Amino acid sequence: MNDSNASTGQAWLVLHQPGRAPRTVDLAGELTIGRATGEAEMAGHLSIVDDPAVSRLHAVLTLKAPGWCVQAANSTNGLFVNGVRLAAGAVHLLGNDDEIRLGERTMLVFHALDGNRDRSMTRTAQGIPELTPAERRVLLSLCSPVLDGDAFTPPATVAAIAAQLYVTDSAVKQQLVRLYLKFDIDDGPDRRVRLANDALTRGAVRRADLQTFRGTT
Repeated sequence: MNDSNASTGQAWLVLHQPGRAPRTVDLAGELTIGRATGEAEMAGHLSIVDDPAVSRLHAVLTLKAPGWCVQAANSTNGLFVNGVRLAAGAVHLLGNDDEIRLGERTMLVFHALDGNRDRSMTRTAQGIPELTPAERRVLLSLCSPVLDGDAFTPPATVAAIAAQLYVTDSAVKQQLVRLYLKFDIDDGPDRRVRLANDALTRGAVRRADLQTFRGTT
């Protein structure tokens, strides 16, 4: 792992924290990321300082056949890629300019010279389901808080979606039921969160889609 002010490799991370100059870390092999413990930093590990919400082992980056992937460790405060929380143990194939957020004040931006590689394999086996215009509008409204820039911002509530789309709560709930079925989201807690995460991970909703949607509502 080369730590420098400018990248010299095929892929690299840029570490951003408030009040600190950006730090560039070249990726050459497996990289673990975790809270600084006061011990000397070892090769293949990125120590995060000034962020007690970062776990001792928070994330792991590995180069696999399709490209660089980030895996979420079993950390209390979670790991977010482009605003979407990864479940513990989940693996996400990174694309150029992906934002990785951890802790309370730490963001890593991934860069790669081949950053346009196809990431379709990160989608589930079912792919992206066909959606009616009404279902898609509800899904976009659900996911739109991602644009607010806070990795811990939850998806929109039923009431917020209804207000944004000028429909009733009942109409939104009906569309959500259909979306749960189409995305195979089973019953249980945080169902809206899981639906939003799945839609964003599969690519059914992209940041560009959300920006366009927000500009028209």
